[in-house]
Amino acid sequence: MTFANIRQGIWIFLIAMGALALGACGGGSSGSSNSDKEFGDLTISLTDAAGDFNQYTIDVVSINLYKANGAVVQTLPNTARLDFSQYVEVTEFLSTATVPVGSYNKAEITLDYDNAAITVEDENGNSIPAQAFDEDGAELGSIKLEVMINDQSGFNITPGKPAALIIDFDLEASNQVTINGNSATIVVNPILIANTSIEDDKTRRLRGLLAGVNLERETFNVKLRPFRIRHHDFGKITAHTNQETVFEIDGVAYRQLEGLEVLAQQTGITPLVALGTVNYGDRRFLAHQVYAGSSVPWGEKDALKGSVIARSGNTLTVLGATIEFDDGHYSFNDEIEVLVDENTRVTKQGDPGNFHRIGDISVGQKITALGQVSDDGKSLKASLVRMRYSHVSGLIASVSPLAVDLQHVNRRMVARFDFTGTGVTPANDADPDYYEIDNGLLSLDSLGLAEPVRVLGFPTPFGAAPPDFSAKTIIDLSELPTRMLMSYGATGSETAIVSLDENGMLLDLASATGRHHLKQGGVITDITTLAEVPFIEPGGNMGLYAISQGRRVEVYLDWNAYQKALNDRLSNGKKVVFVIAKGSYSAAELLLSARQVVTRLKE
Repeated sequence: MTFANIRQGIWIFLIAMGALALGACGGGSSGSSNSDKEFGDLTISLTDAAGDFNQYTIDVVSINLYKANGAVVQTLPNTARLDFSQYVEVTEFLSTATVPVGSYNKAEITLDYDNAAITVEDENGNSIPAQAFDEDGAELGSIKLEVMINDQSGFNITPGKPAALIIDFDLEASNQVTINGNSATIVVNPILIANTSIEDDKTRRLRGLLAGVNLERETFNVKLRPFRIRHHDFGKITAHTNQETVFEIDGVAYRQLEGLEVLAQQTGITPLVALGTVNYGDRRFLAHQVYAGSSVPWGEKDALKGSVIARSGNTLTVLGATIEFDDGHYSFNDEIEVLVDENTRVTKQGDPGNFHRIGDISVGQKITALGQVSDDGKSLKASLVRMRYSHVSGLIASVSPLAVDLQHVNRRMVARFDFTGTGVTPANDADPDYYEIDNGLLSLDSLGLAEPVRVLGFPTPFGAAPPDFSAKTIIDLSELPTRMLMSYGATGSETAIVSLDENGMLLDLASATGRHHLKQGGVITDITTLAEVPFIEPGGNMGLYAISQGRRVEVYLDWNAYQKALNDRLSNGKKVVFVIAKGSYSAAELLLSARQVVTRLKE
């Protein structure tokens, strides 16, 4: 059976807010100077939009900025091998650089697919290998992508006003996937977009080596070693803490001040991972959760990340396991066994307590396990298991009490999960068709029967259900941004756009030959089931509007400039390959107020 998924575009967002004083230093400028006025600080981060890839590992060779006078500034000090599928929920700091001040009108990134490791999920939830090709059917090697930054949205580096660059690889929109039995092919159609105004509100992850603690200021410094990179520094960042910050150091949990004191006592090489947020008003990175020492894989233990899909005694079957070995290299195993016993320490994300036990680990739990992988690579004996926030999604089967007809657990199909043993008796085992959730004090007022919902929290300890899950956050998916995709095939369509003016855009459904849907939090609505095609209007005074053609992208923040430029190209005979828009959607009005619109044209 052949199954096709259309995904167009790799999006890169450049954010030059002049508002991110993270203590950036070093890391890849094109030169040096005795005058601080000749340079400014730039922080580079990476993230990914949600997609169905279980692994998407390629090499990022370079990230360059081009000044208006033609000068080139290299901002990535070393090639980085990255698995972009791991950064759906977080944005990770990649590098810091001190770069010459001035105006930059182009960005360029080089990707290398020669040693790509890519797996996709088939219709049964199994991971299968995929091979990447270009639009002409040739195997992909090195790809150089460029974006022209318009005068209206020029990227300026100034002294004393740190800038930030966020790279967003939208895997869902960047690949055409065809599954044939136990293998798959993907046609990569990358798009590079620059934006100088839209902030990224995901959790930030800071990873590297401890470079000092300031107890008075309640801060610590980190030498960046992103994405499992062991041998090169990518700059330095200062992290702030507050009374809500929790630490886990060498497997022991601490609150803020005690954690800082223990961190300050660390000697030698101390690996560290911090999760937090960037406050653009305060110009700083605030760490919410900090892991250090042996709580981070570095040189002594192997590490595994994945979701528990079954449990038998002290054997956990883990799905989608990314394994980082003690020497720094890593691999992907769709299934692996994790062995726990009475000596396994168990911690819980965001919890400063030290009272958790192996019995707390149940089916559906997302975990990080540290220990030793067996010689055959089929199991890991865990010395420490960290229970991470898990999320379940589906349609509401009951509002009060809250129960969900599950579709996905931690973004994997629920069919892969075996809930045997989760209940106090076999009759009480979790039922994925009626998954019972303890909402605590969280409001259920906005929820409705059969509506889509996502819940963040923790599964009930093994053998203790019902309820099956304790909620920390309940997300009404109808309130999330909506993505609209209309695809017109590789050859494009001359009639794709019915109307385009200062008021917005109306698309043609009759000539659509690919996917044509709305997507909210993973739930898809086929546009053919609607009374008419939703109208796309510009959302607010400023947005992200782009025209892609070949390997070049023009970016506009103003809708009028965008629609005029697009109309000019259409009048010159260009055909529309696809339109993808993102914004707030009104089902009653069939109206999408879009802050992001990308139109790809056929050359």
